[in-house]
Amino acid sequence: MTYLKKFETLSRRFIPAIAFCMMVAAPGAFAASGSQKIGVIDYGKIFQQMPETKAADQSLQAARNQTNSELSKLQSTLQNAVQAYQKAGKPNATKEKELRAQDENFRKAVAEKQGALAKKEQDLVAPIRQKIDAAVESIAKKEGYNMIFDKGARVYGDAEFDITFKVMDQLNIK
Repeated sequence: MTYLKKFETLSRRFIPAIAFCMMVAAPGAFAASGSQKIGVIDYGKIFQQMPETKAADQSLQAARNQTNSELSKLQSTLQNAVQAYQKAGKPNATKEKELRAQDENFRKAVAEKQGALAKKEQDLVAPIRQKIDAAVESIAKKEGYNMIFDKGARVYGDAEFDITFKVMDQLNIK
């Protein structure tokens, strides 16, 4: 679940920063007044338990396996060519140039494949996040929450403000 780890890392970095900026920029919004209703969710838990996440993980793992297989073949071909050149024992500028070009092509292929995997991961994760965000927004509007924060961004919070299970119920996650 590489994308889950990346998401958790990013959310742990950015959500506290965003919350801090909001508190600094709009102190009146955080004043102790009865009209503010703030909730928290465990976004990572919801994301991890979504059925779509499991399907996305399987799809991504299949793509990784295929990519690794393709890259292994290219690397093996390159290594065989280098070994054959070394066994020949004679310096050959033309052959060395070909090997450098082959190595450069391998490096480009690695970069392209990694980029394609990252894009596929983003394409698979984005709809899941949108679905969760829509459920959070729906509950927030229905129940009058002004702000919803991720649990990872809070220092302290009363459990009564945790709406994780409400979101999971809305998404039919058991």
